[in-house]
Amino acid sequence: MDQKTFISDADKALATLIWACLENDSEAKNIISSKENIAFSSPKAATNGTRKLSLFLYNITEGKTTSSPAFVLHYLITPSTGNDKDDHVLLEKIINAVLTIPLAVSSSDEHKVGLTVKLDSLTLEELTNLWISLDVTLRPSVGLAVSASEPQYNSQTQGIIATQAPQAPTVDPEKVAQLYQAVLKTFTEQSNGWKNRNMVVKQWVFQEFKKSTDMSVDEMNAALDSLGNRLEQHGTTTQFIKPLTQLALYYQHQLDQLKGMQKVSRNQGENLETLNKWIKEVMDLAEALSSRP
Repeated sequence: MDQKTFISDADKALATLIWACLENDSEAKNIISSKENIAFSSPKAATNGTRKLSLFLYNITEGKTTSSPAFVLHYLITPSTGNDKDDHVLLEKIINAVLTIPLAVSSSDEHKVGLTVKLDSLTLEELTNLWISLDVTLRPSVGLAVSASEPQYNSQTQGIIATQAPQAPTVDPEKVAQLYQAVLKTFTEQSNGWKNRNMVVKQWVFQEFKKSTDMSVDEMNAALDSLGNRLEQHGTTTQFIKPLTQLALYYQHQLDQLKGMQKVSRNQGENLETLNKWIKEVMDLAEALSSRP
């Protein structure tokens, strides 16, 4: 991928990866039926016509590869299907795709570079300012940072495929353990609190959780326990990225509901910050797991 065409190549590669993920998923295909439903315009403009997914490049910053200066492209990925549940489904599948599938760019030029994709977590203030500047009501979305990475080259072939992680970065086991303990503590305290509520409230919360995650509370607890065992045994953990993504989407659902209130009290403002913290911890853990061997 040529530096001169970095933005257009990144647009194309990102859209291709996302569409390939959605096209082969029967549930997602019922929501987005064509690559033409994907737009590169802002979330506000993308709601017009048949556009149902916005891949909006809202900022470009300077970064570096190991060999030369480069740029980091900051995208805001926003579904606009008109149905909150469908929006959440798309976000779940997109996040899972970019965390588990290498973003590949093919070329016959060995000096060209590929792409690396990471979740781009914004603070509550940054996120609020971004949506205000777009003049759009805040919607469920995810930020992605796309930057150059070193290529892999095989002289036996006619081309080059630069992947998301040519050499997997070293993941600090202690950092992963800290993230895991934070996520486990939060959800354990939440689920225990839910179970101690009266029957009507408990049933409603459990139904909302199941609706948002396609998992029961007990299933999520079991998944987190299993993840802890795998980390202790130094086993593979990629299968836990999806449950973590679903948990983050549930917290995002709670965040959206709180933000939807006409007036937010001081205590509710603190809850917004807490939910953003929980979302970041879960997604940081998912990203760390995707980098483990």
